[in-house]
Amino acid sequence: MKIRKNHARKRYRYNVNRKTLNKTRSSTGKIKDPVLKKLWMEGQRVGTNFSEMGLASDPNKAVAIPNYKSQRLQTVKIVNGFVEEEMDDEEIKALKGSRVTESQEPKRGHVVRELEQMASERADPEFRLPKGVVKELSYFLNKHKFDYKAMVTDRRNYWQWTWRQFRLKIRRFMSIPEQFNVFLEQKKLPLDTKPDWPEYESDSEWK
Repeated sequence: MKIRKNHARKRYRYNVNRKTLNKTRSSTGKIKDPVLKKLWMEGQRVGTNFSEMGLASDPNKAVAIPNYKSQRLQTVKIVNGFVEEEMDDEEIKALKGSRVTESQEPKRGHVVRELEQMASERADPEFRLPKGVVKELSYFLNKHKFDYKAMVTDRRNYWQWTWRQFRLKIRRFMSIPEQFNVFLEQKKLPLDTKPDWPEYESDSEWK
C-alpha cells in the first residue's frame, strides 16, 4: 500500500518584507563597541577577526585543558630514549625555513591594549552592594541591631544565612559610606560612625 502524503498548500505571504528577512537571517548582529566596530573586517570570518585582534571567541579553545595523559606519555618516551633531544631555535628555523614556532603578536594586537585601558578607566574602584541586599540588611539592623543569632531565626531570613554570613555582609555594608550613611540618616545617627550597639554571637571584636 502506498503511503499518502498530505502537503500543506503553499501560500505567498504578502505582509513579509523579503529584503528585511534575508538581512536579519544573514546578519550576525551589530557591534556596539566603537573600537571593535572600527577595526572589524566585514569580509573576514568571526574567528579570523578575533584571532587577529588577540581576542578569543571560545575560551575553551583559547585556554585548553591540559592533557596529562599525553604529557606523561611524552615524558616516558623521553626517559626511555624513544624521542630525541629538543633542538635549538636556530636549528628549527634552518630546517623549517621561514616558519616561526614562537607565538607572534597578533596583527591587530593593539585592540586588546585599548580595551584594557578603557576597562580600567570605566571601572569603579569602590564596591557597591545591590539595592535589594541593602534593603534587607537595613531591615535586619533596624529590628535586631547586631544580634546575629536573632537574625538567623528571623522569618525573613529566606536565604538561610548563618550568623557569620550576616556579620560579614553587615560589616561589608558598613564599610561603604555612601550606602551606610543613608541608613544612618534614617535612624538619625551621626554619619561616618559605627552605631554604639553591642555585638552578639561574634568571635572577634570589631575592626
